[in-house]
Amino acid sequence: MSTILVTGGSSGIGAAVVKRLAADGHAVLFTFCRGAERAEALAQATGARPVHYDQGSPDSVQGLAALIRSSELDALVNNGAERPPRQLVLKSDAEAFLAYQTAALRGVFALSTAFAARARERQAGGAIVNVLTVYTLGMPPAKLSAYVTSKYALLGLTRSMAVEFIRYGIRVNAVSPGVTRTEFIGDLPERFIEQLAAGLPMERLATADEVAAVIRFLISPDAAYVSGVNVPIAGGTAC
Repeated sequence: MSTILVTGGSSGIGAAVVKRLAADGHAVLFTFCRGAERAEALAQATGARPVHYDQGSPDSVQGLAALIRSSELDALVNNGAERPPRQLVLKSDAEAFLAYQTAALRGVFALSTAFAARARERQAGGAIVNVLTVYTLGMPPAKLSAYVTSKYALLGLTRSMAVEFIRYGIRVNAVSPGVTRTEFIGDLPERFIEQLAAGLPMERLATADEVAAVIRFLISPDAAYVSGVNVPIAGGTAC
């Protein structure tokens, strides 16, 4: 079976991906930044290997990239993301805005290029999946400019890597989930979440397991002719 690295794998969508891939018999590594006890519990339950990683730290990014370059990974799922600041554009600080972009992009770029370089050396091919947001497919809500901008940048990087890495047998795709009930939206009022769900065609939020199922497909041989796409997982709100 394959060896797969999932960033941000200790909770939410990442944890659902880890559980699904481990249940399929894959060797799974996953990163965590905080919540060491939760990461250890997931490792015990799935047999996956936890790796501490802070995408905001250049040293941590380089350390994980070095691990990738010395490993034999078959797939990389770039899921990790920091909870974004919720601010109007006119009230945002430019330096803080740019710092968020740097943190969001640095890790994906470094890990993906390390993965591709190692796969090229091994002549092994592989797959990369980047987790974006449904807001790359339509108009976003207010107060999320830093987050949405970073995801658009990652969409551009996804497409560029798909064009350049395919010569090495590496497929690069993205998924854009709708709002998912995870800790990532834990700061939102419940009433707001209920109103949001009621306004969707399916009248409910996505589940982490539903997102994980699509990611599982994209890194599987069943998606051998799929590269450079951004898959909506949005319950009919975008296509």
